[in-house]
Amino acid sequence: MEPTRAGLTGEEDATGRGEEQPLLLANLTWEETRDRLPEIDLVLIPVGAHEQHGPGIAVSTDTVSAEALCHVVAARVGPRVAVAPAVPWGVSWAHMGFPGTITLRPETLVALLTDVIASLHAHGFQRFLVVNGHGGNAAAVTTAVEVAKQATNPKMVATVYGYALLAEQAADLLPQGAAGHGGGDEAAVVMVVRPDLTRPERASTAQLTGTLAETAGLLRAYGGTLARPYAEVTRNGATGNAAAASAEAGRKILAGAAERLAVIVETMVRESAGDA
Repeated sequence: MEPTRAGLTGEEDATGRGEEQPLLLANLTWEETRDRLPEIDLVLIPVGAHEQHGPGIAVSTDTVSAEALCHVVAARVGPRVAVAPAVPWGVSWAHMGFPGTITLRPETLVALLTDVIASLHAHGFQRFLVVNGHGGNAAAVTTAVEVAKQATNPKMVATVYGYALLAEQAADLLPQGAAGHGGGDEAAVVMVVRPDLTRPERASTAQLTGTLAETAGLLRAYGGTLARPYAEVTRNGATGNAAAASAEAGRKILAGAAERLAVIVETMVRESAGDA
């Protein structure tokens, strides 16, 4: 059986159980979209990035993980949840010190997501959840869903940080210090979804510079951010240890995160049913 774009087949997902194929809007004709539209309660919009992830994982990591998470959830919940094509670029200016990174301006990502939601809403889709795989996108994604709600007023539009769902699971499955940017949590998921995008032989521990580390930590503790190039944080682009990753851990991380996201999706649909 051919793999889906997320690298998972309809026979077996990250949990090892048989699952239905996710409903992907990109794979439908316009007539099929028209016919299926009344049955679709919510559209997932995965958003990633094209940025360096250290020496052990490809630059598409955030897109791959966000898309895979959406695919597994859509397959689990069923065809009333559809998945839009993933947005493969994000706000990655901080990673431009490492070759291969492509970055959008925040206003570009806001405009792109607003247009995607407005287009789908014009056809009749009413509920949207943006699943963000990259922390640098957070401010722009939040702005985008607020602009979309104000401009087109769908019944529901929201965002969730997909990486947080993955990291939550990884905390109990990987050694201390393994998680982080380009670390074992991200590498483990990619090993399951797209093993061809991992370089286990090149994976290494983070080479942190220690520059302004205390300042950054204090700001994060109170919801703040220290804007600076990532090359000032780490010499090899990573803040975690990708060498600690395993496919077994990746399956558990992705399955657990998908279970949590499925609860969020089902709750959104249930609580907004009165607006239908």
